Order: sequence, then C-alpha cells, then structure tokens
Amino acid sequence: MKKEEKFDPEIKKIESEIFKTLLKYTVFSVRGEIASKILFYFITRKDLTQSELQNLTGFSAGKISQELNNFLEFNLIKISKKSKPWIYSMESVVAETFSRAISLLKTNIKWEAKFLEMKNDLVINREELQNLNGYNEIKDFIDVNLMRFSGYKAVINLWEDLKNKYKKEKKK
Repeated sequence: MKKEEKFDPEIKKIESEIFKTLLKYTVFSVRGEIASKILFYFITRKDLTQSELQNLTGFSAGKISQELNNFLEFNLIKISKKSKPWIYSMESVVAETFSRAISLLKTNIKWEAKFLEMKNDLVINREELQNLNGYNEIKDFIDVNLMRFSGYKAVINLWEDLKNKYKKEKKK
C-alpha cells in the first residue's frame, strides 16, 4: 500500500536538485548511490519508515534494510519508535557529516600497514634496489603517504572530539 506523498511537487523538485548537487561531493558519494539517497531523505525529512524509503527511492526492501542496519551500526540514525512500523530518525546532520568524514579517513588508514610493509621492504633491500630507476620516487611516495596517515589520525581525533562536543551541546 503506497502512502500518499505529503510534499508539494515544487518542493520535491527542489529536493531532487539538492540531491544531484550533493552527490557531486565525495563525502556524500563515498558510500554509493543507495546509501546517499537514503541519507539525503533523512536530511530533508528527518523521520522515515522503511516503507516510505522504498516509495521514495524505488529500492527493494532488502537494500533499504541493509543500509538502515549500516546506518544504525554507525549511529548515524536511531529508531525513534520501537513498535512496527519502525520510524528511523537522524538526530543531527552535523554529527552525521562528521561520522561520514571520519569513516572516509578510517578507510584510507587501512592502507597504513601495507605502506609500512613496503617501506620496510625498501629498507631491507636498499642495497640492491637503490640504484634502480624510480627507487627514490617510490620511497618518497611511501614516506609522504605514511605522513598523511599520521595527519588523518590527528584529524579523526579532532573531528570525533568536535562531534562529541556538538552532541553534548545539543543535549543541553
């Protein structure tokens, strides 16, 4: 049973334009089209049921459910009504944006161990590799990325602190 849409067609048109614009930004597109569209509807409508998300996005119940579970796991949304149909809510776009940015940086940090391994291989095999064409460029590339990982960790800590401060301020 399709629920009748409450939004004026002009507002829906504006909402669609906002979605298209936001999808151009990496922080919103990193999770893919399904997650991004669901996220956008939470930004513009705040409280939604799984059925409403199906009607709005055209995605299957399984895909919607999977993304909602991911959002719940990362505390991006919460269940605001415990009886069926569940109503999912996004408390804060700001906190969610911090969470997405933190998640993106954490995805990059997963490469740190591999870069450390490569650097170690270069150090161990320096004698035989240092005269090869491109050795210095590869070494520099690895060193720069290892520095980036340190920077990413510092930014993650800062953003997590800011996100927590924001949540505390909002509760007051």
